[in-house]
Amino acid sequence: MLRKISVWSALLLLVLLMAGCDSSQNAGISPKTGPVVQGGFLPSSNNDRTAQETMQITIYQATKDAMNLVPEIHVVPKSVHPAQTALELLTTGPSNPELISVVPRGTKVLSVNVKDHIAYADFNDKLIKNNPGGSAEEMLLVAAIVDTLTEFSEIQKVQILVNGKKVDTITGHMDTSEPLSRSEKIIKK
Repeated sequence: MLRKISVWSALLLLVLLMAGCDSSQNAGISPKTGPVVQGGFLPSSNNDRTAQETMQITIYQATKDAMNLVPEIHVVPKSVHPAQTALELLTTGPSNPELISVVPRGTKVLSVNVKDHIAYADFNDKLIKNNPGGSAEEMLLVAAIVDTLTEFSEIQKVQILVNGKKVDTITGHMDTSEPLSRSEKIIKK
């Protein structure tokens, strides 16, 4: 009888020990997200069945001297709307303290739709209302939006919309009434 109790106790102890050995507790890393990097997540190994898939997105932020754009790469959870995710990252500002945001405060991305290789990027009216109005700011803003979206192979041009409507200009210095092409010259290499 004592031997049966000892065997059952040993089995119970073994079951309890095995239940406590969950690998997701290692190093404080959640199996669903992985370690955070630059506002996003690193891809997890294929062995982790609960890991969320990720994607790499390149956005463009301005240099502190407001002369150029610099690519900023983010690894984020995979999205069914990666172009909209890219613009939302752009509106949150840079993660690199050496860069500055060119997107006016309060600007929200309403939608991004792609048709015939043209992205229609729709923003709220803060894109215009909260814009400081200088020609350099407008040029950097437009180039940041266009260059960020044309990182996607299916997008060749970008039409900027405000509250669903085309705008002739953001602050009066650039024509935004038609779809715009990528600007490589403004990107600092």
